[in-house]
Parts: sequence; structure tokens; C-alpha cells
Amino acid sequence: MIMRPVSVACMLLAVSQSAAARQPDTGFRHIIATPAFGINAGPVVCIDESHANTHTISGTYAPFATLLRADGYQVQGFSLAWSSSALQQCAVLVVANAIATANTRDRSLPHHPAFSKLELDTLIAWINAGGSLLLIADHAPWPGAAGDLGMILGVNMLDAFATPGDSGAVIAIFGASEVPDSAWRQYATDRNLPDRRIRSAVANLGTLGSHPILQGRNSRERIRWVVTFTGHAFYPSESIQPLLAFGPRATAFLDRVDAASFPVGGWLQGGTVTLGRGRAVVLGEASMCTAHIGGPRRIRTGMNIPEAPDNAQFCVNVLRWLTKVLGNTPP
Repeated sequence: MIMRPVSVACMLLAVSQSAAARQPDTGFRHIIATPAFGINAGPVVCIDESHANTHTISGTYAPFATLLRADGYQVQGFSLAWSSSALQQCAVLVVANAIATANTRDRSLPHHPAFSKLELDTLIAWINAGGSLLLIADHAPWPGAAGDLGMILGVNMLDAFATPGDSGAVIAIFGASEVPDSAWRQYATDRNLPDRRIRSAVANLGTLGSHPILQGRNSRERIRWVVTFTGHAFYPSESIQPLLAFGPRATAFLDRVDAASFPVGGWLQGGTVTLGRGRAVVLGEASMCTAHIGGPRRIRTGMNIPEAPDNAQFCVNVLRWLTKVLGNTPP
């Protein structure tokens, strides 16, 4: 279904305004009843900062780092070139919204690759030898920047914006949401959004896959639903295990009001793959695993909103699977 130009324009305006005003919600805490590791005793998680990344450990991914430290992980920024020796210090490499230097100021098309062939070869060799990668690429231009790496991992990233319905919804919900309609109406009111954009997401739920990440170690860690905040959709190869799958009415579009739209029902916004002795998780939206506040009213976006109570546990489970706390036998 073709989206109305005004809906696309309004959605993009809302996304750009919220992104410009974001600050990390450093006060957000997720209580982990039984951490996977003792304090600062877990594997080293490196957050890439060598590719003009939008999200860094001292910036908007500070709440993500805090979350992982609460589970015992050692989290550090990683600004080194991707060499085999440098990567050896990392058990997990997190790459969130990497972008080519040519697109740091001008994000219009074309979106150039963020990684060189040598970097890709080095990274894949490291994964095959036992390293783990969490690759996160939000909406355009970031899928274009990470598309080569995505293809090697087995996902075809559509360099566009994805929405669960046809009316410019600014969130997507994966799983059977138990949040009452009144809560979503309040979510829209707080953000000065037309209520129909939220209703579209609630009426067009995506689905969760069957995976150790979604099951957790026990019923308290089981994921009921995940909320994302405008990202992209990727088409998986047969090697990809689904985590988050869009509903049948999902649509993607370019960042132009006169551009065509694309049906992406059944495409993914989260999936996993094993390569040799290593593992990788691909996520198509970045805010789901962090916590932002923005604007004079300090509106929350991410795993800190009450409508997304399982997002933080989902992100913890992702790291636990990557470090083989979960799913010692790959699904």
C-alpha cells in the first residue's frame, strides 16, 4: 500500500526532531535479579567508535553500557582499527550506526560503505574463530553503510525507513502486547503525535521468533514483546534465525515524500546467525537497547518507557546468547 506523502513527511520530521534532542537517560536502571557474572568479571564487550558511530559508550549508548555492566560484563569503547590483534581483546564487538566519512555531514544518497574490504575480512575471520558481533543499523542511511557486512552475515538490508502499517507509525511492537490502549494514547499525547500512528502499530503487531534469546533462562527472563522506534527491515537468508519479524502490512520507504513504498511483511528487524565458532546478532533499530530523554518535557524513548518493560531484558539476553550463557547448542 502506498503511503500518503504527508504521513511520510510528518514521520520523518518527528524522527529527526527526536534524534536531534536526544540525551542519554543516565538515571535509567534495570534490575537484574540474577546477574550472569560477578561484578566486572564477565567477558569484555567492545562498543565500536571507529566508524563515526552515532551511538558511543559515553553518549547515547551509555545506558546500554550500564545495563551490561549490571550483568557483570566489562564494557569499553573501541576506537582502534579492526585488526586481528586489536579484536582479540573483545569477546563481543558492538557496532551501532556506523557510517562512512562521506556521509557524516551529508546523509543524502548515495550512502557509502562504512567498512573497507580489509576490515570486513578481518572481522569475519575473527567471528569464525570464536568472536561475537552485535550489528545494529537504524533507518537510512545506516543500512546502506552496513549493507556489505549485512550481506556477508546473511541479511539484505533495505536502506530505507520501516513502519508496521501504512499510516506512518513511529513505533513497532513485536509480540502480543498487553499494554492497554489508554497507555498508547498517552504515549501519543506526550509526544504530540496523531493517535492513529500508534493505533497502526498496535493493530499490526509483528511476531517473535523461537530462540533462546526470547526464552531466557527462566520464565522471568522470557520476552513477551519488544518495542522499536523506527528502523529498517532486512530480508534474511536461510541461515538467519528470526527474532523480530514484521507483520503482514509492514511497509518501507525512502527518505523522500515522493518515493515509492515497499511491502516488507515478514521481513525482520532482528535475527541471529552462527559463523564457524562465533555468533552474530543483527538488529534493525538502535533505540530499543538504550534509553533516551529529549526536549523540555524530557520525553523518554527506548527501554526506559513503561510500554516496553521487556526491552532491557531482551538486550541482556542478546549479549548472553552472544557469550554463550544462553543457547550453548545453537538453535
